[in-house]
Amino acid sequence: MINVQRIEAYEFRGIRSLSIDVGGENFAICGRNGTGKSGIVDALEFGLTGNISRLSGRGTGEISLKEHAPHVDSRNRPDGARVILTVTIPNLAKTVTIERSVKDPLSPKISPASPEVLEVLRQVQSHPEFALSRRELIRYVISAPGDRAKEVQALLQLDAVEDVRAILQRIANSREKEFKPLLRARAQAAEQLLRALEIDEVSAAKILAAVNARRTILGLGPIAKLRATTSLKEGLGLQASLVQPARISKAQALADLQKVRELIDQTRSEEVRGYCATAIERLEALSSDPKTSDSVNRERLLSSALAYVEEQACPVCDTPWKADELKAAIAHKLKHFEEIASRRAAVEKICEALAALLEELATAMRAVARHGTLLDRKIDLQHVADFVQSLMVRSKNVGSIVSISASIEAIRELASVPKDVLDAISKVKKAVRAIPEPTEQDAARDYLTVAQERLEAYREAGLAEKRAAAQVSLTRKIYDTYASVSTNVLEGIYKRVEKDFGELYRFINRDDEDKFAAQLTPSIGKLGFDVDFYGRGFFPPGAYHSEGHQDGMGICLYLALMKHLLSDGFTFAVLDDVLMSVDSAHRREVCNLLKRKFANTQFILTTHDEIWLRHMKAAGLIAPTAYIHFRKWNVDHGPAEWEDRDVWREIDEEVARNKVRSAAALLRHYLEFASAEICHRLRAPVEFRGDAQFLLGDLLPAAIGRFNTLLREAKAAAGSWGKNDELTSIEARETEFKSRVAASKVEEWQINPAVHYSEWAALQARDFAPVVRAHRELIQSFICSNAKCLGFLYVLPERGGREEVRCACNGINLNLRKRVKEKVRGTKEPNASRLPLF
Repeated sequence: MINVQRIEAYEFRGIRSLSIDVGGENFAICGRNGTGKSGIVDALEFGLTGNISRLSGRGTGEISLKEHAPHVDSRNRPDGARVILTVTIPNLAKTVTIERSVKDPLSPKISPASPEVLEVLRQVQSHPEFALSRRELIRYVISAPGDRAKEVQALLQLDAVEDVRAILQRIANSREKEFKPLLRARAQAAEQLLRALEIDEVSAAKILAAVNARRTILGLGPIAKLRATTSLKEGLGLQASLVQPARISKAQALADLQKVRELIDQTRSEEVRGYCATAIERLEALSSDPKTSDSVNRERLLSSALAYVEEQACPVCDTPWKADELKAAIAHKLKHFEEIASRRAAVEKICEALAALLEELATAMRAVARHGTLLDRKIDLQHVADFVQSLMVRSKNVGSIVSISASIEAIRELASVPKDVLDAISKVKKAVRAIPEPTEQDAARDYLTVAQERLEAYREAGLAEKRAAAQVSLTRKIYDTYASVSTNVLEGIYKRVEKDFGELYRFINRDDEDKFAAQLTPSIGKLGFDVDFYGRGFFPPGAYHSEGHQDGMGICLYLALMKHLLSDGFTFAVLDDVLMSVDSAHRREVCNLLKRKFANTQFILTTHDEIWLRHMKAAGLIAPTAYIHFRKWNVDHGPAEWEDRDVWREIDEEVARNKVRSAAALLRHYLEFASAEICHRLRAPVEFRGDAQFLLGDLLPAAIGRFNTLLREAKAAAGSWGKNDELTSIEARETEFKSRVAASKVEEWQINPAVHYSEWAALQARDFAPVVRAHRELIQSFICSNAKCLGFLYVLPERGGREEVRCACNGINLNLRKRVKEKVRGTKEPNASRLPLF
């Protein structure tokens, strides 16, 4: 896609004004924590996407881009907080400038703004995963399978697959939830039909046998076949018009009254009381902690909200949100309620059964009330009607647990039937019993009338159940098919990623894990990740592997995913302090991995570890000068570099203000930094310290001693080749170097290697200025004077015999290899084991 050439940031985050030439190549940013590295990463992300991930999404609370992206002193001037990036687009062979202001981050100034350029930048903006920090890296390795699946699918931009699956699952679950009450309604209708027909099984044969027996009594012809439209009262209409039928079926009324009695007794049974006690105990446990009680309601609200997130706004308050970020935020909150949800689900099973019992009692009460209204004797049934409504409210409170306190109260009242209701039922029962016994024909007529009524109710309930069952079957089949197909597709993708991941990890650990293998196992909504542990089996990465190995796995998995996602378009990545725990040996291999396997990708790497920076340079991952080293940060000036011109200017300014103490401290700190760098590059021998706390007196004399040795070796080599001009130049350099060493009086430090800056700090400005000048000239002896280079000299190779001293631009190249004299004929061949190693 792109390569970054230049980064400019003004009044942005912790930066006041900073410009870095990256040059389209790998580049490193080094500095202790708090020196401003993250500000550059933020600037890159903001310039390319208009967003800063660490200021948005989960866990950021009241932090916002507009409020907190500007420098703290420019927070009221967001238009001044801006980032300018200069990038190249290799496949278009174009250089593009992107300028964004925090005031209007979504309207960058792009030049040139041709359609093809805008399309490439749109693709970059849609892949914010080019910037990877360790907190993001570890999510791919140490996380739950469900969370890992979301992270990996989001990186591969397959999260829409999971979104569709989740929607289909919600639809299927919703249909199944709606199906349960219809099942209960059909069961109740069947029970009422059986009671009316006085049979024990709903079957065509038994229904016809019972019905035809009554039809025979009435002189009606038998029904041969029971169809969906068959009326059990067929032919009864004419007779009914001739004979005044009884207004109420005594037998059916008594049966319904008996059913009410049985259900009331059931609510008071030992078994039901036991269920009630268990439900109340569990509900009280949920409600005992106010936070837990609140969490139950919040979990329900969040679950409902998650189901309705479709547009780029909150479904509750319409606040603008990116749908994926809102879903992630809601899902993150829901994780805190998982235990509560599990406990609630357990008690809900009991409550559903109790709610069904209340619903069945309400249905039976309605039947009795209907009978009561048909009686000649007027009975006040308002209490029964009110109780039926009360039962339905109780059933709802018990079954849904909308309010824990309401559910507990409803369960406690489950067996409670008001005396007025019992009295009304007794009156109905007494009145029904007082009805004269019907004749055989009247009983048969009433039988068929009630049977037809109950059969129609049963048919309607059956049709409703059948339609719902078909929807359940269809939605579940759609879900299962989609889940199966998507899982198969994902398996193919993950197999390729798994293969690349294994190869990359084996590359950086080939010294001890050359047979390493991994298993990425997708399942519905999850992604399992197990790795081989020295042939002992496959385990989660956190089971046995060290933190350093987990970091290595994280970066390898990220690179494998990006390779699959972008292929040849993977031309740019930011790795933000991602190898904190990887040991030095494997860091070199990571450098080699990035250099060899991803030669066409520009990496910008940040680190607080100077040794890791040296590994990058030594391995050739970055050029010798392709880095910036921050030494400090303050709120007024932003980050400051360990860079000669910057440091010396600051020292001169302190001296000019007669602040010798601060100038002396700064000089000593820079000399320690520069001396360590020189010793490393010139391979100077320094007495080893396990704590790596080397003083200036340990480092600078060693650097001077090594450079003197190298100059002597260079003179000897030039003389052996007869290069007199080169010899003269080296002698002049040597003379100048000795003069600078004498002026700095560094040799005296060999007597006192622990020398501090206290003597410097006691000087006046006019006395300290020569000290600064002498040490500046001394350090410049180790640096190329070419303004385009200004790099420290270094010895090649890094190990073994020393062959040359050079700088990054090759403007300085001192040969250290002497000319080997040709062997004189007849002389004895020297012993090979005594030959010098060059």
